[in-house]
Amino acid sequence: NKEQSITITSSTNLTDEEVEKMRKEAEANKEEDEKKKEQVDLKNEAESLIFQTEKTLKDIKDKVSDDEKEECEDAIKDLRKALEDEDFDEIKEKKDALQEKAMALATKLYESAAKERQEAQEDDEDDEKPKKKSKKKDDDVEEADIEED
Repeated sequence: NKEQSITITSSTNLTDEEVEKMRKEAEANKEEDEKKKEQVDLKNEAESLIFQTEKTLKDIKDKVSDDEKEECEDAIKDLRKALEDEDFDEIKEKKDALQEKAMALATKLYESAAKERQEAQEDDEDDEKPKKKSKKKDDDVEEADIEED
């Protein structure tokens, strides 16, 4: 029946005033920290959107008009300029504009792919139709009895 006890005491030499001062500084910087985080997130989203749009443009170069490609490339340039200037209102505006153009490209790409699939499916059906007709010709067999003398 042995008994042990532990006592924990703070080993810092900070006074209550110093602790309170640190707490107030943290609260004061909270808004600024949140604003910086939002700005960093916005820049990351913009850079990611630029990358994705450039990749999409490379993948679908033959499937969209030169005007559409040029519009996207101009929007990318505008967004890059806003990123360099670190004008966050401008970044948001240009990011939204590029996103709209990228969505239009993606929609066109999707429609083009769906059209190609539909045409391929119709071609497959056309290829199968003659085979079915030829089977019917083979099915026109008349039954006959063989008589032996």
